[in-house]
Amino acid sequence: MKKLKVKDKVLWGVGAMVAIALALGGLGFYGISRLSDTMEEIKDSKIPAIRILKDLEFNRMVLRVESVSVRDGMDLRELNGIANRRRDLSSRMDRLWSDLMSLSAGLGVDEANKSKIGEVYKQWRGTHDELDRIIASILNDTSGQRKTLYEKYGSAVLSILSTSDSLGELLDGLASDINEEIDIEVASEQSLGHHLSTVSLVAVVFGGLFGFMLAYGIISSVAHPIAEGVALIVRLKDGDLREDVPKEFLEREDEIGELARSIQALTEDMRRQILAMAEVSTSLSASAYQISAAVSQVTASAEETSTAVVETTATMEEVRSTAALTDKKSTDVAESAKNGIEVVKKGKDATEKLLGGLKKIGDQMNSIAKTIVRLSEQSQEIGEITGTVEDLAEQSNLLAVNAAVEAAKAGEEGRGFAVVAQEIKALAEQSKQSAKEVQKILRDIQKATDAAVMATEQGAKAVEEGGKDAVPSRASIQEITKGFGEMSQAATVIARSNNELLDGVDQVLIAMENVKEAGIQNLAGMKDVESSAKGLKDMGQTLSKLIDRYQV
Repeated sequence: MKKLKVKDKVLWGVGAMVAIALALGGLGFYGISRLSDTMEEIKDSKIPAIRILKDLEFNRMVLRVESVSVRDGMDLRELNGIANRRRDLSSRMDRLWSDLMSLSAGLGVDEANKSKIGEVYKQWRGTHDELDRIIASILNDTSGQRKTLYEKYGSAVLSILSTSDSLGELLDGLASDINEEIDIEVASEQSLGHHLSTVSLVAVVFGGLFGFMLAYGIISSVAHPIAEGVALIVRLKDGDLREDVPKEFLEREDEIGELARSIQALTEDMRRQILAMAEVSTSLSASAYQISAAVSQVTASAEETSTAVVETTATMEEVRSTAALTDKKSTDVAESAKNGIEVVKKGKDATEKLLGGLKKIGDQMNSIAKTIVRLSEQSQEIGEITGTVEDLAEQSNLLAVNAAVEAAKAGEEGRGFAVVAQEIKALAEQSKQSAKEVQKILRDIQKATDAAVMATEQGAKAVEEGGKDAVPSRASIQEITKGFGEMSQAATVIARSNNELLDGVDQVLIAMENVKEAGIQNLAGMKDVESSAKGLKDMGQTLSKLIDRYQV
């Protein structure tokens, strides 16, 4: 029995209970079915037969009353009504009799009794047919024989009384027999019911005892180990993994043994898992802490990177502004170089013109120097002439003095002459004075001429030297023109490079904007990761707390 599986035990117990229940149900079904058949038979045959017998008895008595109510000399219409009611009663009696005969098989009436009963009814029916024929003769009599017919009717009525009583006794007997049969069948069914009740009570008692024993066996074989298993599982739920499943349960070969071995395996597996989870929890907490620290550092680095990107973007904006300004300046320099080239070209032309002008000035200075030399010579000649005039004025003055002396000597006659002499003397003085002034002017002119000559010579030399100096200036201007051209080309190259630089800076700004957006997203992602790491850390702590609940 101990080697049976719990399932087999339950199946055997349930099967036994089901067998008892089926036996009880079969007995009950048999009793109920039999009682139902009996009640059905009574309902379908005996009770209708009793009702028919009662109706036959009633109609027989009514027809008997109608038969004895005919008297001599009664009104024909009343007699005709009796005749009609008799026909109706006879027809009803025939239908009831026919129905009764059809039920005879169910009433247990054999053919002999059925024939005997038929003869009694046929005799009773024949007497009443005779009465009907006499009543019809009375109603249809036209020969004055009605009184005789009434007498004949009275004799016939007397003869039907005994027949009617015989039929009545027969009907009563049939009714009594049917009632007796019903009583017997009911008594039989009651007896069967009592037997079935006794058997059912005994079966219920034995079934209850068997069920109690079965329940006790199941409880002692299943419930107790299950209770022990539940207690062990409750300890497992509470984290107490120190106890093993009792050995007596492990050695069982039924489901309890399998359950005990499974719980023991589960306990050992949970011990191993808890130990492993403890190690994992420790590693997880350490890893979560490291990840959290790393994520915090990465987040801080991402924030610094974001700040650097913002600063770099601002710097690139400044570089772009500077590059744009440099581009504008380069463009201005190129434009200035072009203008400088034009100016240098104009300067070159002016230099060429200046060299031509210096050459002309040199020629003119030479001509002026010659003219001044010639003017100096002429001034010297004028000075000589002025000396001559002065000498003449001196002589005129001497002559005027002599004339005045002579005029003074002439007296009054010489007064006019003296006036003339005086005038001449004054003129001589004026001439002398003018000559001196002319000489002075000539000396100044001479000095100026000399200075002019020297200046002219110096100018000529300066022109010559300017011409000589202008030659290197021409080369310098050419060099300057070449330098302006190269500077213009360089400025153009610088402007082109600046444009490329601006394009590059724009691309760098776009890239930095993308880097900024990526940095923001990375920062948000790192914050999410930081939050996840924190959740992982909390999870590790929660897991550690859960593991701490278990006692291995």
